Amino acid sequence: MSSKRVQPPKPLRYLTITSIAMIVAGLAVSVMMVLFTIPDDTRAASVLTSRGVRTHGIISRCLDAPHDDNGDPGPTTCWVRFTPAGGSPVEAPLAFKLGTLSNGANIEVVYDPQDSGTVALPSDLGYWKTLFRNGTDVFLLLLAVAMIPLGFVGLLLRRMFGSFAKRYTDHSDEVDHAATQALGPTVAQAMARTWTQNKPSGE
Repeated sequence: MSSKRVQPPKPLRYLTITSIAMIVAGLAVSVMMVLFTIPDDTRAASVLTSRGVRTHGIISRCLDAPHDDNGDPGPTTCWVRFTPAGGSPVEAPLAFKLGTLSNGANIEVVYDPQDSGTVALPSDLGYWKTLFRNGTDVFLLLLAVAMIPLGFVGLLLRRMFGSFAKRYTDHSDEVDHAATQALGPTVAQAMARTWTQNKPSGE
């Protein structure tokens, strides 16, 4: 009998890769949202609403925004140059992502007099704008968190299906009775055929 290790069928390998990717992505996005995105959005909106000072500035540059499936430009981040009261000209990124603005455009901004690096458009503040942004942040956080248990469920399913597939070929390629009862005869037979096709020759 050959000692070559039997590789699991491609669907099981894909399930493993997808499950691990969901766990890693879920953890990464959750940490990013909790440590950076949500605190930054909340702090900027709170500070600028409570003590923000309005002034005029000029859009100095914008990052190229990716386009969606319809060809429309996505949200981007622009930098604005303005002069705080009694200070020197500064350049800072607008706090919230927005539609593309034209370089050199004259706009009104709200900045934090205690930290000129915190600046936004007046239209990005207000109760409804802040509520929508906070709601979106929480939704994305919950979505990222949900990916983690789903990834573990995928790994458990892969382990179960892999165990069934192995037992299909342990006894003269006969379909395991437990697998037949759990999955049904049609699915069990299909998985047995798939697994048999992946057996090394001479096993």
